[in-house]
Amino acid sequence: MSGSSTTFTTARFLTADYIVQGQDNDLSCPLWRDGEIVPVDSGTVSVYDSSGAAVVSAAAVTVDGDGIASYALLAATTASSTRGMGWRVEWRLASGTPSTSTTYRNSAGLVRSQLAPVITDADLFRRVSGLDPDGAAPLSTLTTYQDKIDEAWIVIHGWLSGKGSLLHLVMEPSALRETHMLLTLALIFEDFATRLNEANATTGADYRAQYKSERDGLSFEYDTADSGRADSRRKRSASPTIWLLGRG
Repeated sequence: MSGSSTTFTTARFLTADYIVQGQDNDLSCPLWRDGEIVPVDSGTVSVYDSSGAAVVSAAAVTVDGDGIASYALLAATTASSTRGMGWRVEWRLASGTPSTSTTYRNSAGLVRSQLAPVITDADLFRRVSGLDPDGAAPLSTLTTYQDKIDEAWIVIHGWLSGKGSLLHLVMEPSALRETHMLLTLALIFEDFATRLNEANATTGADYRAQYKSERDGLSFEYDTADSGRADSRRKRSASPTIWLLGRG
């Protein structure tokens, strides 16, 4: 379709596909439109390495009960491949009425391992007791803040990538704890300001400012060579300094 009648379907890729070498990986391509999943009728998936060679070529996808296309990438498929970014995953999916086929692409990389998030609800409750649903005076009826924890992790992931640090090469998870904590709290109280009390906006803004300060000073042990161990040199800064020198 084109022109004023054009509609867009969202392929909900939260990050690049980080394919872990040596283990089975489940890839998926959830399609969304008008606030709900667009069921996939059928389709294929191809996976290309950084040289453009097809590791998987037009393999049939599996469609689950919710209509989401997925593919089980077996460990043996990437066992002899070279790790690194620059990979891509392409989905050719048929959906809609009448059914039409569209290609959806996501960037990818073959990695040694993935870095897991570093906080959970219990950590939030220790910092702000009012978030604990079992506490004396809970601030809301929510029993978990997992969606905010996940969203904060995705934002941090994207920010680090934009600054040239790949999350799967960070070798010091605890270094990200405070940054992850503060952004999660900022998201929580910013949300509270829209659904509970506008006074929470001030608290949210305060946590947002603390998060930016902590984030901009962030440093961590890093595996530049992808060797499985941290560099022997000093820690890597998440915000590298750029020196601008004028001519003498």
